[in-house]
Amino acid sequence: MTILHRFFPLDFIVSFPRALPTPRCKLHQQTLLKPPSLSLHRSLSTTTTMPSQPRIHLVRHAQGFHNLGSEFHSLPDPRLTPLGESQCAKLQEEHFPPSLQRTISLVTASPLTRTLHTAWLVFQPALSNGKCQPSILAIPDAQETSDYPCDTGSDVPVLQKICTDQNWKVDLSLVKEGWNIKTRNNRYSPASDAIKLRARDTRRLLREKARALAANGDNDVEIVLVAHGGYLHYLTDDWEDANKLSGTGWENCETRTYVFENDFTSDDEQAWFTETMDSRKRRGITHPMPNHEKQAELFNSCMQGWEDQGLQRPDKLPAEDEASQPIDEEKRAGQEPAAKNMDVDKKTGEVEVMA
Repeated sequence: MTILHRFFPLDFIVSFPRALPTPRCKLHQQTLLKPPSLSLHRSLSTTTTMPSQPRIHLVRHAQGFHNLGSEFHSLPDPRLTPLGESQCAKLQEEHFPPSLQRTISLVTASPLTRTLHTAWLVFQPALSNGKCQPSILAIPDAQETSDYPCDTGSDVPVLQKICTDQNWKVDLSLVKEGWNIKTRNNRYSPASDAIKLRARDTRRLLREKARALAANGDNDVEIVLVAHGGYLHYLTDDWEDANKLSGTGWENCETRTYVFENDFTSDDEQAWFTETMDSRKRRGITHPMPNHEKQAELFNSCMQGWEDQGLQRPDKLPAEDEASQPIDEEKRAGQEPAAKNMDVDKKTGEVEVMA
């Protein structure tokens, strides 16, 4: 069967109103909080206005062909459906009007085709707003959780060709060979502990990006990440209604807004997010995010729910499996965290990564 895909640019955008974070307890942090970064405070003190807390807009990708039914989970790195493309247009129209286009500082996405395509269709105008970095930053740690073919990304040369052919402006500098190896003995394993680790590293990466932008004079940092339904629960540590849909509580093209639970100048290990009350009210929720202790209970219920849906249960997957093979050194580079420290060239959008 031949599936035709349509690719077309759209041109609407918006940002969300501000809201103060609601504190959650840190019972699940693995280490004690570290003192705030003195070097960051020094760099920020040179500006006339201290930056506000960054806002992080998280978006689940639009409908892909694998979302049409479990029989399509065998499709490798599937594209968006025509309905998915129209969902992108609706998201722009309803939540991202052009009047607030100028506020977005950075657009990031998982390197799978459907997330890059969603980011391009929804946030293309932001890339030329004069403030935003001009390319979508692909973050391999933000890929989906399972090792199904539909959740496994394309090899780097294939991904480069897709972006070139579709004229998507994507920075693939963090995507190394081996990023799509999802055996149980590596970084991108579908096991829960591995997913939690890379979700933490994604939060820390976005915090470093926010710091770099603020240090460069951006007093109103606003970052977008387009990712996946299952992964977004790990990223946010929010497991409420996580069984509402197949493997997620996020609708296709749903967006929610977050801030860092602690000040973004602090060096806490987990760099937790917390959803703003304005974001929660938009989806009909009047109470703050439950604390991490309650989320641990919800997580266990969610895992059982995913198992009942016939999906992988990440918390019961072993650390290694019989199919695991040693990874050569070149591919191992793709298994490393994207960055610990980084800087951004505001003119080119290129990212300098320092281990």
